[in-house]
Amino acid sequence: MLMDSIYANLYITDVDTYEVLYMNRIMKEMFQVEHPEGRPCWQVLQKGMDGPCPFCPVPKLLKQQKENERPIVKWMEENTLLKRSYDNYDTLIEWVDGRTVHLQHSVDVTEQLELTKEARIDELTQMFNRRAGKLLLAQRISEARRAGVPLSVCLYDLDGLKYINDNYGHIEGDRALSFLAETVLQNLRMEDFAFRMGGDEFVIVFWNMGSGQALQAMEDITRQIEQTQGGDYFEYVISFCYGIAEAVPSEENTVSELIARADHAMYEEKRERHIRKAEQKLLGAQSTGRLGREFPYDGKQLYRALSESTDDYIYIGNMKTGTFRYPAAMVKEFEIPGEIVENAAAVWGPLIHPHDKKDFMSANQEVADGRAECHNVEYRAKNRKGQWVWLRCRGSLVRDKHGNPDMFAGIITNLGIKNRIDHLTGLYNKIQLEEEVHRQIRNFPSVSFGLLILGMDDFKHINDLYNREFGDEVLRITSQKIRSILPGNAELYRMDGDEFCLLFRGSRPEKIRSLYQRIQEVFRNQQQYNGNKYYCTVSGGVSFYPQNGKDYQTLIKYAAYALEFTKHNGKNRVTIFDEQILRHRKRELDLNELLRESMEASFRDYCLYYQPQVDSFTGELKGAEALARWRNEKYGEVSPAEFIPILEQSGMILQVGRWITEEAVRQCSIWRKHKPDFVMSINLSYLQVVEPDFIQHICQVAGKYGVPCQNLMFELTETYFVKEREYLKGIFECAREMGFGIAMDDFGTGYSSLGVLKDIPVNLVKIDQTFVRNISQDSFDATFIQFIVRLCHNVGKRVCLEGVETEEEYQIVKKSGPEYIQGYYFGRPVPVKEFEEKYLELRKA
Repeated sequence: MLMDSIYANLYITDVDTYEVLYMNRIMKEMFQVEHPEGRPCWQVLQKGMDGPCPFCPVPKLLKQQKENERPIVKWMEENTLLKRSYDNYDTLIEWVDGRTVHLQHSVDVTEQLELTKEARIDELTQMFNRRAGKLLLAQRISEARRAGVPLSVCLYDLDGLKYINDNYGHIEGDRALSFLAETVLQNLRMEDFAFRMGGDEFVIVFWNMGSGQALQAMEDITRQIEQTQGGDYFEYVISFCYGIAEAVPSEENTVSELIARADHAMYEEKRERHIRKAEQKLLGAQSTGRLGREFPYDGKQLYRALSESTDDYIYIGNMKTGTFRYPAAMVKEFEIPGEIVENAAAVWGPLIHPHDKKDFMSANQEVADGRAECHNVEYRAKNRKGQWVWLRCRGSLVRDKHGNPDMFAGIITNLGIKNRIDHLTGLYNKIQLEEEVHRQIRNFPSVSFGLLILGMDDFKHINDLYNREFGDEVLRITSQKIRSILPGNAELYRMDGDEFCLLFRGSRPEKIRSLYQRIQEVFRNQQQYNGNKYYCTVSGGVSFYPQNGKDYQTLIKYAAYALEFTKHNGKNRVTIFDEQILRHRKRELDLNELLRESMEASFRDYCLYYQPQVDSFTGELKGAEALARWRNEKYGEVSPAEFIPILEQSGMILQVGRWITEEAVRQCSIWRKHKPDFVMSINLSYLQVVEPDFIQHICQVAGKYGVPCQNLMFELTETYFVKEREYLKGIFECAREMGFGIAMDDFGTGYSSLGVLKDIPVNLVKIDQTFVRNISQDSFDATFIQFIVRLCHNVGKRVCLEGVETEEEYQIVKKSGPEYIQGYYFGRPVPVKEFEEKYLELRKA
């Protein structure tokens, strides 16, 4: 049944007895009931109820029906059994036996509510955070231009935060930031706002203020800060630097440009301040007669004292002769011929790891050629025990009076084993894993082993929901849980980000699959830490020695390919690398290059097809959806389902997306001459929407081709409306104010509720084709589509039903009441000329 495929809670009850008649699979799993049918809903879904819930919407629905009103109730429920929040939409529908029954569509919004609350505000300062602030600034820039008023942006940062943190502690540094933020907020008007860019940088936006007025406002804040100095409140001085940039209504400004201008102004202010301080310090020194004189010392004794006072290796070199001096400790550790070494590069070079030699030699050559004054490079060198030891080398060049390289001195820090331990989890890291794999292959070349890379699924959601500190704790707990179930022939290593790697010695595929299933079971259910709940499954990718590769780089690469394949094909499972994955990966890389070549060759091989959208009652053409196509000599026509994700992952979607928009708008301008009310629908990538100049771009393109905003509809899939609801809301509100249409595409395939439709400024909801599939075989599915359409209409949204392919399907869904229909029954996507001939009746002369 269709209702089992929807990721939302759905159930149906008898309006008289409250008995459950139907409950979909998702809801049964959520409430952990197998056979709720026949039992009262208040007994199955609530806790501590002796009868119908006092908040039950059924009486209100029956009253609405009796008064000939549309029976719909929208409400928020705090469930007494699961202690979670649900967005509920209730209505009355006709059951299969003809009687009236109650249907509820319910979505768990617990995490969304928490995230919405925290997503816009910086926890420390209670200002808007960077993301929310930049979005609001983009809106204000547009509003200021329309209103014809100036806008000033002030970027400021706290002076000496590092000094405060180092000398008084980070808690005190946070207190200073909070105090400064509080003072700023107290001095802003209702129409102004501020946000934290990050660290010690903040932005203030002054509405209807030129730069002169903004400067006066900042001076007022400065004076108020100065009045707090002294006394016992702070043991240090709080001050800040700032720069101001004004947005004039007659000029086009972007968020990035304004902040960059303010940043430049702040930099100039800081430079002037440092110069003034230096001058004052010099004058003070002259007035007291305390200017420094020469300080004689013995260079050899100084070198010896410095070398013996630190665990680091202090070195000094003559750049003209190539002779270097190294400390005794370094000579011993790496078995260098002596403390003074001629042609040091020839002696030291062979000790550098082959993978690091290029970077090491390049950094040193830049200094030797006089192209760089210093260097800071990390590399591995082999010590006397034959171990690869990580070193960090920092050095500075001294020139002679003619400007030629003379002396080079610096410090080499032996990172050693410290660089092999992950500080967060206590596991060995990828550096140690690489060495262990090399050792395994070298010492036991005939013994097979496997590498299993584990990646946490949707880990970003945990960081977004709580914070990075909580996310770090989840990583630590995850590593402990995995390590606790490992057999003796396996060891766990921490990789980058949210990934771990297991090294299995002498293991077979079935053993690894068995262990993965145990890991999968550990993370099957919701977890809890420090009172906060989270859910995160784990995906895996495996490669084997020697079947898949005979060196570390190949094995780790193929395990990563297998993990990537898992992530793209449903997650929460394990994939063992095979040649098919390699072919898929090579094809993907090849397509990536070919797509880029096409793009850079003025979008050669790209084209647009158009699929008609018709009035659901009359069948009259109303518009078309522009759909990207790409055809290549090597691969022929490649499905959008394959090449669009590649464009998104590579970032090319930004340029290709702009070409699609311009090409579709241009075509719309041509077809409007024959049908003035023609509406062109254009698909968007989320990456396009969050570009700072997105609104500006679509306005420019519409203006360039003379297409009214109301003739353009921009579509984004339901998934992004749900994940980024708050962020997208402001952008689409701005677009709608200008007259553009906004459509939510593929509705019903994600995790949304009708609450999203109510909150997001959407004109059109496009119901996914999965709702239509097999509708002729299940009459209840048609009833459910009517329910969805009715709810959309109730929140003021028009509906387009996708995927209608037959006359029978059309006659069924037409009764549901959608405004528009799109599907093969009315037409497949076709090129421009074919669309014109079929639907606009434009024949070639």
